Amino acid sequence: MQEDEECLRACRDLMKGCRVLMSDIPSYTPDVTHEWAKFEERHQATRKRRILIWSAVSGVAAMFIALILFSWSFFSSDGDAEPVTVFLADNTPQQVTLQTGNGKLISLNEAMESELSAIGAQLQKKELDYNTNASSVKEVEMHTLSTPRGADFKVVLADGTEVWLNAESRLSYPSRFEEDERIVELEGEAYFKVASDKAHPFIVRTSRFNTRVLGTEFNVKRYADEKEIKTTLVDGSVGFCKKDDRENYIKIKPGYQVSYENGGDAVVRKVKIDNEIAWKGKQFRFERCPLDEIMNDVMRWYDVDITFGDEALKKLYFTGTLNRYAKIESLLRFFEAGCDIRFEIKGRSIIVMRK
Repeated sequence: MQEDEECLRACRDLMKGCRVLMSDIPSYTPDVTHEWAKFEERHQATRKRRILIWSAVSGVAAMFIALILFSWSFFSSDGDAEPVTVFLADNTPQQVTLQTGNGKLISLNEAMESELSAIGAQLQKKELDYNTNASSVKEVEMHTLSTPRGADFKVVLADGTEVWLNAESRLSYPSRFEEDERIVELEGEAYFKVASDKAHPFIVRTSRFNTRVLGTEFNVKRYADEKEIKTTLVDGSVGFCKKDDRENYIKIKPGYQVSYENGGDAVVRKVKIDNEIAWKGKQFRFERCPLDEIMNDVMRWYDVDITFGDEALKKLYFTGTLNRYAKIESLLRFFEAGCDIRFEIKGRSIIVMRK
């Protein structure tokens, strides 16, 4: 059909433009001509209905447009492997919960307004606010806000401090601050925009270190299954200390990160802030990052378990920016297109393998 020929010609022109743009990227460039030839061989011989052809062409075009924006650094390999189908993993979010001081567990997906107002909080979409009704709280109690895999959430504490919780994280805090120090406890990852109060320092405690601030913006990452603890300063100033050494704080400037592994010394280094807080903007962003670290973040967001069929694949290094797609297959396709790997999905388990 004439429309089909026009569709195919438009897609060829698009990919010619892709080849020109990708030639300027000093990293791996897919063999577009070879891949297109295989695509034509599969789809042109048996002309299906026009809607199917348009769907296939649109998928190919979208993939190549995205590849322009994504550069890869990885180990080289030989062979001409056939493309492997990437299956769909379930990304249905679980419930965000709030545990009150008496142990009651409230699902914020189903919470009644009266339940929250009784503890001095109110809920608006994906935000729990304690600041508006802080003065109405008669009895101060500890609350714990928990996010599951595949969900993030925001809470405004009683002092006006804003906290964004990443997936699979937990924040414990008082319903109102009354002590000389404003202390919260974190497991997982969170971005803090601390309300300024010089008379009452704000302290984030984790299992191994404390971060002390007066008023600033910073990101803290401390997952139990990761060796490294990281605090990244966006604005203001922070002090970092080991949990058992509260007298010796390490201070860092905006744009710097302090990291620590158990048994080692704290390390301060300059980082790209956008990479460290990309999750807050619904993105995965990494620069020469090993694949196993990237897959840790993927597991938390898509609620899947990922293992490696070949341990060497863990140390493939990638650089790029990707959106947190609604479907995990859209994200995994980029890794398959840019490297000699494939993903085998069995239920909620994914195995990373060589092609």
